[in-house]
Amino acid sequence: MRLPLPPYLLVSRITKLAAERGEFRPSTVTTEYDIPYGAWYSVDGQPPIAIAVESGQCDLLLISYLGIDFSCRGERVYRLLDCTLTFLDELPKDGQTLRYDISINSFARSGETLLFFFSYECFVGERMVLKMDGGCAGFFTDAELDGGRGVVDSRDDSDQRRRALRQTFAAPLPITRRALSDADLDLLIAGRIADCFGPTYDQRGRNPSLRLPARQMLMLSRVANINPQGGDWGLGLVIGEQDLTPESWFFPCHFQDDQVMAGSLMAEGCSQLLQIYMLALGLQAYTFDARFQPVPGVAQVVRCRGQVQPTTATLTYRLEVTALGLEPQPFAYANIDVILEGRVVVRFRDLALQLVEKDPRLVPPATLERPAAAQMPRYDEAHIQQFTTGSIAACFGPEYAIYDHRRAPRNPNGDLQLISRVVSLDGKRGEIVPGAHLRAEYDVPANPWFCRNNSYPTAPYSVLMEIALQPCGFLTSALGTTLTDPNQDFYFRNLDGSGHLLREVDIRGRRIAARASLTSSNAITGMIIQKFDFALTLDDTDFYVGDAVFGFFSAPVLANQTGLDGGRVKPAWYESAGTAGGAQIDLRSDAHPLFRAQPGRVHERLAGGQFGLLDHALVIAQGGQHGEGYVYAEKKVNPASWFFPCHFHSDPVMPGSLGVEAILEAMQVYALHTGLGRELRSPHFAAPVGQRTIWKYRGQILPSAGVMRLEVHISRIERRSNQIIILADASLWRDQMRIYEVRDLGLAIVES
Repeated sequence: MRLPLPPYLLVSRITKLAAERGEFRPSTVTTEYDIPYGAWYSVDGQPPIAIAVESGQCDLLLISYLGIDFSCRGERVYRLLDCTLTFLDELPKDGQTLRYDISINSFARSGETLLFFFSYECFVGERMVLKMDGGCAGFFTDAELDGGRGVVDSRDDSDQRRRALRQTFAAPLPITRRALSDADLDLLIAGRIADCFGPTYDQRGRNPSLRLPARQMLMLSRVANINPQGGDWGLGLVIGEQDLTPESWFFPCHFQDDQVMAGSLMAEGCSQLLQIYMLALGLQAYTFDARFQPVPGVAQVVRCRGQVQPTTATLTYRLEVTALGLEPQPFAYANIDVILEGRVVVRFRDLALQLVEKDPRLVPPATLERPAAAQMPRYDEAHIQQFTTGSIAACFGPEYAIYDHRRAPRNPNGDLQLISRVVSLDGKRGEIVPGAHLRAEYDVPANPWFCRNNSYPTAPYSVLMEIALQPCGFLTSALGTTLTDPNQDFYFRNLDGSGHLLREVDIRGRRIAARASLTSSNAITGMIIQKFDFALTLDDTDFYVGDAVFGFFSAPVLANQTGLDGGRVKPAWYESAGTAGGAQIDLRSDAHPLFRAQPGRVHERLAGGQFGLLDHALVIAQGGQHGEGYVYAEKKVNPASWFFPCHFHSDPVMPGSLGVEAILEAMQVYALHTGLGRELRSPHFAAPVGQRTIWKYRGQILPSAGVMRLEVHISRIERRSNQIIILADASLWRDQMRIYEVRDLGLAIVES
């Protein structure tokens, strides 16, 4: 009976031993293993699952101390039969010491074969990270081992398959690769996910720890097949293969004079195959700086009914996915058969992995038990869906049937629908008078698209604007404003507004209460102008408040818009000032360095994707009206942009809030290019608390527009204890017409 040899000897010392030699009675041993810094098997400072499992290897020493060799006399060898592994916390890290309290609990004999039953608990300090229960091992002759049939389906196996329901899972990224070569696995070892799976997988510096371990620890030679709809559950069937040779490093060290592949290394191959499948699905699109971790509390059942000795052969891993999900964080469960020469030698059931952010502040909070409304909502989700894309009459009543075959003002839909229900509405149909108000609610998903697509999982300022402004549009439509002139085809547009962020909030998984009140309404030919107050509330406290002016306009009125300058062409500052120089930055590709985070600074970048709203930028460090900095930027308007069909149904127009977001992107370009925030250890962009921003819109960007242009004048840069605040005034043009003006817009660079 031997312990493994280096490099798979994973015990540093024995600290306690309670056992009597020659007596096969319940016994215990306590061991410690010091994980080296920069260990050969670690990924970004964290050992893989195999190391945590195998470091409890001193049940071997304990049974040896009891005197098993005097019973077996070299004629029988140790083999593991069963165990159940349950991870209770994240995997340990380099430099930590693992303590294992190992117990042999009982013994049994079957003829000449001795079986013993054991367990262990693994601690880092006083924190238990792993436990192993139901361990069963025995001592067998070569003939007994050769006569084994491998793993045979148990009743539980059969029942689980019989109960399996085929499911569908919409992968975050389209899987284009159905097999991976040895060279592809090298790319995943290096963390080059996009080079393996394609450019849509480019993480732009995010998730640097999502990679396979070094080649020596890699327990796969290739992935022979990836079928995302395969298996009894319909969630994926993946086949991995490992080429074995007698010279494979793990045979000589496990064990001396009895070479056999460690079951923990087969478990590692299973884990690596599931990691590859999670990457292929694109689950990493939902995280920022995550690691692969076991799902805590899941009992992973292992059955070993065969051995893998030094041979030239192919070991096959057949992985069948049983569960997939994205919230509260991406996860996958799987069953795996390890097959050698047609025989299942090991079966792992309920292997469960998840993607866990290193910084717990990035993790979406567990979805709260949202309070139930005190009464039935005035308008529920079905009503709102009808208003955004369906029958307006089905939402508001038969008076609105006139719009069944006509375009009418609506609220945003799809990704921009940010109302879940209208709880109450105080006002009468047809009475468009001050004092009418409503209360709405928005149930924010635990991991909403606008947080996971941002460079840091906060809600972008444009999203706060939309959550606050959309109840205003619902209120005026519910009151019947357009019914006062039923023959007119109106368009609904925001004209002016201000927003004041009162406190920092994490809205993920929360229910936001929104209030909107009508404060004035005036009508003239072809036009109705209304003013509203609004507020957003969490935990009964306001966090974003402001006011807004909206207008209903006829088509001729919109066609005669003259912008902010009465139809005159107002050139950008850099044109009128004749300023030469500055840095020209091409932002048309997400491969640009400004979209790619640096190691340890995974949020210091532009968001890109749905928030990539600029093509080019000119940065003049000391330019602008205030001499503090200047950015000029452009975007060619794409009629296929994601926001046009969302805003609005049958009336596509770029939301003004995204124009403000484009200005904020230009401010981020300025900060990144000039190195603002360089003194912070791990900065991210945020909206500054206490800042009141004012906007004015006098035009619209339709799909037919040519170019959106904007300029930013930095007015002030303030340094506070853990953040830098940039304040700016800005303008935005549609082609040559200046249509937006934004004052006192703020951007914070905050220590993460």
